[in-house]
Amino acid sequence: MSTSVFQNACQFSTGDVNIGSTHINNYFNDNTLKGEIAVYRGRATFDGNRCLDALELLLKHTTKEATHESVTYSYAPTCHPSTRKIIKTDIMDLINSSRNPNTLRFAWLSGPAGAGKSCIQRSIVDECLAGHILGGSFFFGRDSGRDHADGFVATIAHQLCSVVPDFQEAILKKIAFDPSIFGNSLLVQTHRLVLDPLEAAYQHKEWIQPRPITIIVDGLDECRDSAQRLQVVRVLQILTQHRKFPFCAIVSSRPEFDILTAFDKAPLTRKFLLHAYDSDEDLMAYLVAEFARIRRNMYLMGIIRESWPTRGVLDILVKMASGQFIFVSTVIRYLENGQEHPEDLLEQVLAAVSTRAVPRNAPANPFAELDSLYSEILRDRANPALYERTRQILHAIPQIWRVVETNSLLTMSGDLEMGPSPGMLDAFFGTTLTDIWISRLYALLHVPSPVMETWYIRFYHKSMEDYLKTMQRSGKLFQTEADTVAQFLVASTQNLEK
Repeated sequence: MSTSVFQNACQFSTGDVNIGSTHINNYFNDNTLKGEIAVYRGRATFDGNRCLDALELLLKHTTKEATHESVTYSYAPTCHPSTRKIIKTDIMDLINSSRNPNTLRFAWLSGPAGAGKSCIQRSIVDECLAGHILGGSFFFGRDSGRDHADGFVATIAHQLCSVVPDFQEAILKKIAFDPSIFGNSLLVQTHRLVLDPLEAAYQHKEWIQPRPITIIVDGLDECRDSAQRLQVVRVLQILTQHRKFPFCAIVSSRPEFDILTAFDKAPLTRKFLLHAYDSDEDLMAYLVAEFARIRRNMYLMGIIRESWPTRGVLDILVKMASGQFIFVSTVIRYLENGQEHPEDLLEQVLAAVSTRAVPRNAPANPFAELDSLYSEILRDRANPALYERTRQILHAIPQIWRVVETNSLLTMSGDLEMGPSPGMLDAFFGTTLTDIWISRLYALLHVPSPVMETWYIRFYHKSMEDYLKTMQRSGKLFQTEADTVAQFLVASTQNLEK
């Protein structure tokens, strides 16, 4: 495998800069595509070649990384067993009661960044899987092509193939008859890729489901196109209000104005507002359980006191979190970095957050405590000798994911890596020892294990990218996207000249 996603790169795009025009699709690799086609080949009963072509076309328009079966999902956390019990019960009660035609089947889970919406949604996915009622999922995000809804309907439809009897044969017939379906609007695709195949599959039998099949959509605000966001809401309205094939749908997002307005206007919609649920008890339960785990791991080695931390310190952490689970989970990961004593690190965190400087006339910042935590973790890396490299690599990570998701990266050898790794960053930027350099940043970055070649560096939470992109929040670590693109062009040119 090549050491760099950009090694021998000759055609790619980044930001608003495009080089070349070759288009390749990265959502499904060849092995995935051939595997599904091989499975279908054994059961095709009509016009086999056309249906195999239709299956390939469906897969090419599907965003695999947005589903609960993706690599991205596999390492993402769910709710701690001791937390979020009430809201999870409320959501599952809505799902379980939604067979009644007079009950609500469409719900919006709303809350600020870092409040734990995605963890809740992943927990709901697990419960729906256990109950055999999950129809499909779509987790929007800022990487791996998940920041748009182009493949939304196709992705849900593809998942329904393994859930609804006879649906796959019906949808492949539809695609084979009209391969241009995927160029239509999401609303048209909903009728032709979901409702029409359901009509065909149940033409001579009754649709009987003990509970409506459930669709889980997370991070709708991460869809960059506001018009597509509204289309997704409308698509789910159509599916949840259909008289013959009623679905249930749970959507989560930040309360962005356009989404808030859409759900205010949407009839027959239940709203789960996280601020209406007291999160302090959940945060305390999480901290108690996680600190107990840290003590178990370190107490026998004589590293840590059994009485650490005090209840007063836990209360302070809960207050600092202000309802943001990302704050407390980042603190726990930071204390486990293995390079310094966790008691010393916790004292540094408490001091940095409690004594943060607030400029005069500065606008209110709901993420002030979280920003102070990020700044404390990055403090050693922001000294004059290191902060240039720190800025370069931290801004490069999300930018590389955006390059990958454009599906326009081509290597001469055909060897395509799907994300940034320490070795790739060294090779691309001409640096060394990136793996050692980022070892203190495990609280902020999901870093690949040396033995896991297919795992790549990602931010643990989208709030990290927001922090870096706002000068008032990240200070010297801020740089514009134009500067990041310029760095890429320089590095790419240097690599091409080698």
